[in-house]
Amino acid sequence: MTSSENDSKFKYFGILLLTLQQASMPLMARYSRAREDSNVFFTTVNVFMMEIIKVVVCSGIIIYTSQSISKYASELKSAIVDHRSETLKVCIPALIYTLQNNLYYIALSHLEATTFCITYQMKIFTTAIFMYFFLGKKLSPKQWWALVLLVLGVADIQYVYSPPPASEDIEQNPMYGFIAVLTMCFTSAFAGVYLEKVLKSSNASIWVQNIRLALIGLPISFLSMWYYDWEKINEQGAFRGWDFVVVCLTVTNSIGGILISVVIKYADNILKAYAQSMAIIGAAVGSWILFDFSPGFMFLLGTFMVIISIIVYTAFPYQEPESKLSAYLKSQQNSSLLMIKPGGK
Repeated sequence: MTSSENDSKFKYFGILLLTLQQASMPLMARYSRAREDSNVFFTTVNVFMMEIIKVVVCSGIIIYTSQSISKYASELKSAIVDHRSETLKVCIPALIYTLQNNLYYIALSHLEATTFCITYQMKIFTTAIFMYFFLGKKLSPKQWWALVLLVLGVADIQYVYSPPPASEDIEQNPMYGFIAVLTMCFTSAFAGVYLEKVLKSSNASIWVQNIRLALIGLPISFLSMWYYDWEKINEQGAFRGWDFVVVCLTVTNSIGGILISVVIKYADNILKAYAQSMAIIGAAVGSWILFDFSPGFMFLLGTFMVIISIIVYTAFPYQEPESKLSAYLKSQQNSSLLMIKPGGK
């Protein structure tokens, strides 16, 4: 099998898994949180376990690809100990990602899964703004219009959003959910831009970077677990409320960043945009089946606006204007081609 065939398989397999992951995660989180307080899992324990899974999965990938545990240990030592300055620099995004993981469950405790998926697409807007001001990334006119359409679509959904039916028996405050999601959007944008700006010259692989972030996130998440839930954990056990759904949710959430890395490496942004769009549709269908979610016309209109904005934003990136010299040379080349007669020598 050729390298291009392998890349193609990774591309479509990664897109499929990313779509399933982004569509199923909000549904599983919503389902597992819609229980009595005494049966709901501790989010701090869940976040702590996610960091452990990330270390195990990424370590397994490095050992498998290098075929040597000693090489894995040497690579880890070089990245974390020998390059301590880089390790210190990722403390801020590691703290932010730990905060985000906790906000994720707060948002889905107060918002329906489809509404969360759509509102969380605001991270495209916040990331674009951060990159524009801090990294000098330019946007095309169509991208600016796409961002406007995105904001209007999310605003429309927030305006018409209504809580789920009373049969769900969920005590929630939609405003808390929207605030949590918007906070996630801004923190995600800042962490992403910060990492790109500070660690752009790093030679460490994506797997080592994930381990580095997780190793910093582990003590932070443990302190959070100790501060907020330690008394209840001692009384009821750390894995209170854990069942098959919670285990799947934890594993799926922890490998989400790895899937995104695979998609970025092997697929283009257009396919990623379609994956995000299909995930929104999948979450809507799942909410309709599991939670009797019935979106109205204005909700569907807002959803359509968000999906179109995602596709337009990724399909029409900014392109540097053509210089006068290159335009002149191209015109001369075209003129020469027109002067050649068909069949002539």
